[in-house]
Amino acid sequence: MAYLIFDEETQIHKSHRRTANPFDPLNFVVARGWKKEGEPECSATFHTDHADDNYLHIDPDVDVLVGHNIKFDLLYELVASESNVQDYYRRGGRIWCTQYAEYLLRAQDRRFHMNSMDQIIESYGGRKKIDGMKELWKAGIQTSDMDQSMVLDYLIGTEDEGRNSGDIGNTELIYLGQVKEATEMGMLKMIQVRMDALAATTEMEYNGIKVDMKRAASDLKGLNAALTDATAELNEYTADIPDEVGFSWSSVIHKSVLIYGGVIKYKKQTTYLDEKTGELARLKAVEKQAVMKDGEPVFYLSGKRKGEQKFKNVSVQGELKVKYQDFFHTLPGYVDAKSLDIDKSTLTDGKGGPIYSTDKDTVILLGNLDVPFLQAMGRKTALDKEIGTYYVTTDKKGDMKGMLTCVQPRDHIIHHALNHTSTVTSRLSASNPNMQNIPRGDKSMIKAMFVSRFEGGKVAEIDYSQLEVVVMGLLSNDPKLVSDLLSKVDFHCVRVAAREGVTYEEALEWCKNEEHINHAVWNVFRTECKVFSFQRAYGAGASTIALSANMTVDKVKEMIDVEEKMFPLVEAFHKGVEKEINDTAEPFRDPDRGYRVYRKGTWQAPTGTLYGWRSWDAPKFMKERGIDDTFSPPEIKNYPTQGTGGEIVQMVLGVLFRYFNKKNNWEGKAFLVNTVHDCVWFDLHPDVADEVLGAAKHIMESVPQLLKHFFGIDCPVPFPVDVEIGNNMLDLHHWKPHSLV
Repeated sequence: MAYLIFDEETQIHKSHRRTANPFDPLNFVVARGWKKEGEPECSATFHTDHADDNYLHIDPDVDVLVGHNIKFDLLYELVASESNVQDYYRRGGRIWCTQYAEYLLRAQDRRFHMNSMDQIIESYGGRKKIDGMKELWKAGIQTSDMDQSMVLDYLIGTEDEGRNSGDIGNTELIYLGQVKEATEMGMLKMIQVRMDALAATTEMEYNGIKVDMKRAASDLKGLNAALTDATAELNEYTADIPDEVGFSWSSVIHKSVLIYGGVIKYKKQTTYLDEKTGELARLKAVEKQAVMKDGEPVFYLSGKRKGEQKFKNVSVQGELKVKYQDFFHTLPGYVDAKSLDIDKSTLTDGKGGPIYSTDKDTVILLGNLDVPFLQAMGRKTALDKEIGTYYVTTDKKGDMKGMLTCVQPRDHIIHHALNHTSTVTSRLSASNPNMQNIPRGDKSMIKAMFVSRFEGGKVAEIDYSQLEVVVMGLLSNDPKLVSDLLSKVDFHCVRVAAREGVTYEEALEWCKNEEHINHAVWNVFRTECKVFSFQRAYGAGASTIALSANMTVDKVKEMIDVEEKMFPLVEAFHKGVEKEINDTAEPFRDPDRGYRVYRKGTWQAPTGTLYGWRSWDAPKFMKERGIDDTFSPPEIKNYPTQGTGGEIVQMVLGVLFRYFNKKNNWEGKAFLVNTVHDCVWFDLHPDVADEVLGAAKHIMESVPQLLKHFFGIDCPVPFPVDVEIGNNMLDLHHWKPHSLV
């Protein structure tokens, strides 16, 4: 078998927030380069239009397609000939993205997020390209209008280089070096498994998500009306601030002072004291006064003005002088930022006092407090964010923004980007639009616009239950935690019971039984405690958890203390990670902090995934003991849990993708369309919905068997899932086999 290196240069028309959008009919592959293993030089073709044969021809013996940022090229290949790509996968073909592999080999270091080929090629013995094409692209020149020889030199190297360089030759050098290094580091199998996940998310991006534009327009109208009301309500809270203060909602300082208290400095023109006289400063002024003698006016007796009355200029008091001076307006605030552990800004208020975070997420969290002003501000901020992010609005420049600008007009599909190389934990991120950050159904109606593309079709979501807790059971092997997981204890309901002072059985019944009279309220409680679980597992502090989960800080601390005593091996696991980080730590100089010396350390997961940490300035109490830098405790807890959860989902995505490919997407009646951290979205024709969900549920719950198969890991805990189905992504109900409830 053989690998095939390939790369493509395309037209660069931008639409729906994507440069060189592969779904734009104006764009096509202009130049395609490739090199098969063992060939002495690279090959290439040049195209001037959408030719029927303008797709990558893959020989039957090719088993690995290799590219840098390969998703970009694969999307063009799927658009050009979907069956060609799907047939390749069906015969067992795999992919290798050198951008993704480099990111993983470097332990997700921020320097290697979305790494370019030029950034890494010299470390693999290649050369940076002389990149005149980038300048032409910046100038808006389409690739098809460039000199063909320049494009081919860029793609496969010059004739002097034997046509064995450029993007294709460089990619081959990187690929061979990465495979060697990955093998030596025990990371090869992990990277191969994740590459199938990349194939899955490429498929999701290609399939896209259907949007009900009529529903979106109707909901947007209602949201704009609500925003008008919320704005009017919020403005009532600033009505008592004098106009001369010039309060502005767009000012970070003004908002911080209003929320947390402080001083607004403003300027106005007013009178002032003359330093010489000590009296109010006045303008110089004179006025004409009649010359008098013995009480009678005096006249000129001769000359040209003979007979005219005499006048003289006399100094008089002028108008009071004014100048711009500093004035201060103090506001008491509504909450104590310190007690809530709100992030402090580098800015200061009018008298040098602290300014605290007023970003949208913080303000929305503050809206959970029982403070009318903050609730009003949270509503207005949430509406601004919802409309501007998930619908459509116009910015100050007149440009349209929002999720609906990404909808393709022909079929009302959003082709969202799922990114594999943009987080420090190796979890996925999303962009254009961010389909991993859609608000929950109890917070917004947004999900109602996501529907099936099939007549009478259904959408579905399969979600791992308590994934962060299950992952900690896998990593820590804590006996009590493993036992509870095997007994199918609902940890979110355990926390609800503790928070609300009821029994576990009561909390379980009220939270899970959809027909119970208290279900709606208690399901929200469970969601709030789910937030506690999520943020607790990922290292958030007590104050942040309290705001997010609608709890008091004391209650959060109490629950944390109980859990640490209940599951001692969980804390022992974190200590073990911390020890490995310190044992592997090496010094480096941070250019962003005056080249001060810090440390970088790593921990390698059982799957082979490598995680990296850098140290930070130690807090004051540690510096007093002679410790200058330390690794962040929240980051130590966060990365392994969040990263392993994300890796497991990626592993499963790859298996789902292979099964869907084998079934030819149920002859075009079932599609993988999205993944959101610990769940997968499906778009289903009603004829196959039950069959698809049954198979997908089985695959997603087979994590223990998959971990054993791929990595030889004995997994002591189950990975249960919840399956929901409905007419849209908001109106979901628990799936029952042989039913389309």
